[in-house]
Amino acid sequence: MINKVTLLGRIGKKVYKPTRNGSNICTLSLVTNRKYIDSKGQPTEITTWHIVNFFNKIAEIVEKYANVGDLIYIEGEISNKKIEEDGKNRIIHSIIGNEVKFLPNMKKDSVIKPEESHGQEIPLHMDDQEIPF
Repeated sequence: MINKVTLLGRIGKKVYKPTRNGSNICTLSLVTNRKYIDSKGQPTEITTWHIVNFFNKIAEIVEKYANVGDLIYIEGEISNKKIEEDGKNRIIHSIIGNEVKFLPNMKKDSVIKPEESHGQEIPLHMDDQEIPF
């Protein structure tokens, strides 16, 4: 069986705290966007917010280096938690982050030096229309 998620997005919010058993957790909200042309020919964008939880050493790394607005790449797995809220059962979907890569914050007119790309194919110039979120 496979349960794998890959996300590329920007950090919205970050919370770091110890758990009851003494380990650490860092929770991020991560935004991703998808652009497409709707049935009427109009450009449309769907924004999705994801909850991503990191534990232990990776939580410490994310706490230290990740900031609101940063562009990051995450690999992990989907986690579902059943809770009761206002007398109703709800399922909360989140991601358990197993891997994170911090990417250069590419904005309009930004230039990335080849040594900063960490071996990834990153265009040296991008305008806002080319960024997928």
